[in-house]
Amino acid sequence: MYVFCNTLNCILYKEDIFMQLSLSSFLQWKINILLCQKLGWNFAFFYIMVLGNLFFLVKRKEKKKIKEAVKMVFDKQKGRFEKKTIIRGVFQGILWHYYEKIFNVYTSVEKLKNFFNRYIKPDGIAAIEQGIAKGKGVLLVTGHFGGIEFIPTYLAAQDYPVTIIAKFSSEHLRKISSELAGKMSFKIIDANHCSNIVKAILENLRENRIVITQCDEIEAWRPSLNQEVSFLGKRIHLDKTINTLIKRGKASLVFAVMRRINNQGYKFIAHSWDEIVNALGQTGNSSGGELVLRYLEQYIYHHPEEWYQWKKVSEIEKVEGRAVPVSELRSPAWMKPVFEGIS
Repeated sequence: MYVFCNTLNCILYKEDIFMQLSLSSFLQWKINILLCQKLGWNFAFFYIMVLGNLFFLVKRKEKKKIKEAVKMVFDKQKGRFEKKTIIRGVFQGILWHYYEKIFNVYTSVEKLKNFFNRYIKPDGIAAIEQGIAKGKGVLLVTGHFGGIEFIPTYLAAQDYPVTIIAKFSSEHLRKISSELAGKMSFKIIDANHCSNIVKAILENLRENRIVITQCDEIEAWRPSLNQEVSFLGKRIHLDKTINTLIKRGKASLVFAVMRRINNQGYKFIAHSWDEIVNALGQTGNSSGGELVLRYLEQYIYHHPEEWYQWKKVSEIEKVEGRAVPVSELRSPAWMKPVFEGIS
């Protein structure tokens, strides 16, 4: 109780310091991590939810930016009540993400593996195995969606050769992440210290590894001036990195997400290149970078509460004019009902 009061005191009476913090750095204060570890992960979930709500209570501009982004995307498709429900779910999903992030890094490897065995169900894992069988590596593309933090550790726990590209906000986080990578046998390409990330990725693909990257880190893109794509109702210059990696590495492309299922567990869903092409009704010559972004977009439209990059939508400058109505979206085979519970 003393620790919690100290945290609350900092929020309410030291706003000049607090206002400079991001949600990630605030929740990962040393005192908050220690409290989560000491009192158990069930308590940690509720503690992070409380801290997160206090954070947005103070950081009203950030909260407003997220709300406006959701309203903009769903303005023509959803009623007022539906938009409020989506917004409430989005904020809960953002805090879920940080709980998962902290749990993934700070819990023991044994507890993490037990959690995976009990609460994660795979769907489409064959897409990854078929890619590995070809011997040229797998470029696994995902987004800031659902339980993304669990994807590399989950696959590593299943003995797949995994490599991730990561940026660390502190030396402490880099250290403990490296320790976790050593215990679970996955590799990290440190984007803060790697002089040529593309070269490092290609080297890992040549070793027939699964390299995990994201397609929605727009601020880190290498934009193509000749190719544009629609994303959440806005026109943006397409990132050319994924297309470069596909062309030079000749790896198998797989799109995957870790979906949260009604607070009952997770479903790891992987899609092969052929699935993506068929679901979107495209030809085999379509740009890989564009198709994975469009695939992620459909997940976001159907499950907006699981995407946590909403505040960056307003930072996309080139506007197409309107968001794509949900009614116009296709419902391909991969949007099948998820499993009902955990056995």
